[in-house]
Amino acid sequence: MTKVAVVGTGQTEHARRRTDVSQAGLAREAVVEALADAQLTMDDIDSVVIASGPAMFAAVNQPEKWIADAIGAQFKPVVRITSGGGTGLAGALAAVNQIKGGAARRVLVVAYDKLSEGALQASISTLYDPFWGREFAVGIMGFSAAYWHARMLKLGHTEEAAAMVSVKNRRNALLNPKAHVKREVTVDEVMASRPLCWPIKILDVPPISDGACAVILAHEADAEKITERPAWIRGMAYWGEADNGPDRRMVQSEPLQFAAAQVYKEAGITNPFRQFDVAEVQEPYTCFELSYYESLGFCPEGGAAELIASGETEMTGSLPVNPSGGCMGANPIGATALIRLAEAAMQVTGKAGAHQVPGAELAVAQAGGGWANLRGVAVVGAEK
Repeated sequence: MTKVAVVGTGQTEHARRRTDVSQAGLAREAVVEALADAQLTMDDIDSVVIASGPAMFAAVNQPEKWIADAIGAQFKPVVRITSGGGTGLAGALAAVNQIKGGAARRVLVVAYDKLSEGALQASISTLYDPFWGREFAVGIMGFSAAYWHARMLKLGHTEEAAAMVSVKNRRNALLNPKAHVKREVTVDEVMASRPLCWPIKILDVPPISDGACAVILAHEADAEKITERPAWIRGMAYWGEADNGPDRRMVQSEPLQFAAAQVYKEAGITNPFRQFDVAEVQEPYTCFELSYYESLGFCPEGGAAELIASGETEMTGSLPVNPSGGCMGANPIGATALIRLAEAAMQVTGKAGAHQVPGAELAVAQAGGGWANLRGVAVVGAEK
């Protein structure tokens, strides 16, 4: 089968409000950095995938029209992907499939959101089915609180365990020059922070950010000519489940388990906790990272609280999770999932700078969208 690799990555500086650039300028900033990383120009790119959140997130309809122009993609195949928080990974999967299908050899994926200019809450309020769900919708935070509560009762995922996720990720973000929020906190501070929707508190929640990320993917024959250190895509999948909460299992994310099983089979992963050197996961709330530990096979069901308390997912642990700071460091929703893939690629190519995990050769990235009913997984490695 055709092998595909990440050969270039780029990110903006993420912030609450990037008033210095337009949305198109934000995307261009990430693209310019990715092209420079790969030592390519837009003339070398065969196809472009533009990924962003729902139109209301940034209050621009069909943004691919002006983004394509801003990044110099005139007269190139362009497609837009949107899938909520998982948009970036879904966009990367579309690019991988273009290359494997023979439609392109080098594909640029750029994902962004400028949430300071959009109508985020109005968009989220209309995610639900207008007949079955909207009248009863409690919002993503309400659903997430119910999800966490269900796990607390059955699996012992306490508020303190989730607070440890916030402490870890915010500490890691201090090392990431692209991060939006750089603030170290303690478990006590998280526990005492303002309640939003019990058991979710304000320090369990990531920031709202303006930002963009770009990744260049290439066919294996081109990848080895472009760079001496490609990040090889060992497997990638994106699964979905029922949209309505009553139809879904509240203890585990089944689409994440299915996606992980598919990708692990492709990548030859039989012991995730021992085989992976690093993980980048998309935690919209701290409680979700705990659930990902289990769904990704880092520990058995019910073992996540013990795992976070053990320190094994810290930068100095056996499997560092979110050395970039994850969503707690920056959360430009449409770009967040692609950032996870870019950060994983940077780790296995030794380009992560101050938050580099020494000797990292195999990484897993996880992302999700919809209102927690879409889940994706990617495995990247220094070797094919």
